[in-house]
Amino acid sequence: MNSIRFRHLLISGYLALFMFAPGLAVAADEITPPTADETLIYVMREGRFAGGGGKIWIAVNDQTVARVKNKGHAVVRAKAGRITLNLATGGLSAGQISLDDRPGDTVYLKWRLGDLTIREVNEAEGQKFLRKSKQTKPIKENRANNEEVAVLINLSRLGFDAMQPASAEVVPDDGHAVVTFFRLSEVERFEYGIWGEQGFVGTLSANSSIGISVAPGEHFFIAGNVGKSLLKVEAEAGKRYYALLDIGKMIGRVRLTPVALNDSAKLEGWLNDIEGTELVPDAKSDRIKERELIVMDFLKGAVERTVTGKSDFHLLGSEHAF
Repeated sequence: MNSIRFRHLLISGYLALFMFAPGLAVAADEITPPTADETLIYVMREGRFAGGGGKIWIAVNDQTVARVKNKGHAVVRAKAGRITLNLATGGLSAGQISLDDRPGDTVYLKWRLGDLTIREVNEAEGQKFLRKSKQTKPIKENRANNEEVAVLINLSRLGFDAMQPASAEVVPDDGHAVVTFFRLSEVERFEYGIWGEQGFVGTLSANSSIGISVAPGEHFFIAGNVGKSLLKVEAEAGKRYYALLDIGKMIGRVRLTPVALNDSAKLEGWLNDIEGTELVPDAKSDRIKERELIVMDFLKGAVERTVTGKSDFHLLGSEHAF
């Protein structure tokens, strides 16, 4: 046989072996379909050179269940129902999505390092990615999802659109004070949630505010993203209090900052560009209420830790009363 022809045949044989040998990629049809009470989830990580060497953790509700490599995919089975899936790296949430009430469904999710959202794609696009990627090795055992509360605090990133322009201003009276939370225009692409002992207060986007009526006495509120910020309010009936949700420009650390009475001139300038908002009438859906219980448990624990000094808080008191 001609030596040049032989080399061509040999190279063609190696290419065929490389392209079609079993085990180089796990196709979706090799995975057992979901049962009637399961949701089968493929988490597919698109390639990116910068930061591509690290694995990304995948969590479902309160458990971290898998990792995924750059240009790889992971297979996750979850009990159908309320499913909050988030990605995390270095203790920070890198993306999140809700997959509620999908019994028997197979879901294909795509994400790339640096993306702000996780995208659900159709089966054809998902299958195409699976054919050219390799499944990341499963972890040995599940771990606690340390980022769960930060994800749930910011419900808008799970697709919950719970806010509308305020129909009227909330005003204090003889039996109530008003606490107004507001944001300026920094980090416009993100929205941040505010929670209190009564549950979900609302979500703040850039240049927006939320006013809430409270009885006289002590109240606690929380916000979070990178870390959590706890605010203690000592309310007096007939008074109005303001707290600025301040967001760090570098890593997105949040802080509920009390506005003092002697800052009234600065406050007036800030409020000129602020739009009041309120919860939509059906905001407290069952999907939100079930997540609300988790945040409330966390807030209760943080409040209890203030007694022993293990939780720091900012105080909104008499010097902040307008």
